[in-house]
Amino acid sequence: MVREAGDGKTLLYVHDELSTGWNPFLDLLAERFHIVAPEIPGFGGTALPVWIETIDDVAFLLADVADVVGGGVPIPVIGSSLGGWLALEAALRAAAFSRIAAIGSPGAYLPGDPPTDYFFMTPEERFALLFNDAAVVPEVSEDHSVRNQAMTARLVWQPRYVSPKLEHRIHRITEPTLVVWGSDDRFLSQAHGRALVENLPAGSITVVANSGHFAALDQPAETANVILDFLS
Repeated sequence: MVREAGDGKTLLYVHDELSTGWNPFLDLLAERFHIVAPEIPGFGGTALPVWIETIDDVAFLLADVADVVGGGVPIPVIGSSLGGWLALEAALRAAAFSRIAAIGSPGAYLPGDPPTDYFFMTPEERFALLFNDAAVVPEVSEDHSVRNQAMTARLVWQPRYVSPKLEHRIHRITEPTLVVWGSDDRFLSQAHGRALVENLPAGSITVVANSGHFAALDQPAETANVILDFLS
């Protein structure tokens, strides 16, 4: 499944691990861009091919999608949380993107500062960890929620939400890259964002105030302004 909205230049959006649906943040971006938001296989209602098993597999798929959507011309990409990590990994495998924005991206390996392990939390504990405002937690059907959790576990279970290889490869991403972080992220410390930027030749980090891990959902207007400024 692919969701689209807006006019203007094409922008690829890679969804997070909680919801594949549309949200107010994307509405704001669609005022300036033609948003193309594919559903990653295994998430939501999209079937999982037998050959997709790892972050690497999805990264190559996203690079191929970007080539098709962009008509062979690099396009900007935005990814949220797991989607941000996947966008970075795709950028390592193909020159498919002109600019990259990764919102709350995991992936950095920081011994002694691991991501908070939410897999064994109750839904209430998980949402309190990830969001500042419970009202913005996305509504997802039980079936899709189970599929999203299972696919996330498939991709990040071991090592949990990190890649010891990423810091040794990420310097190959030379495109302008913005890392966006929620000021109150309790899932990943800001050190994870800074670790990404330290190894990006054209990287920078911006912190969104009053936001948990999912800045685009907690503070859609502020996050959209940060992204739009970067893309322009």
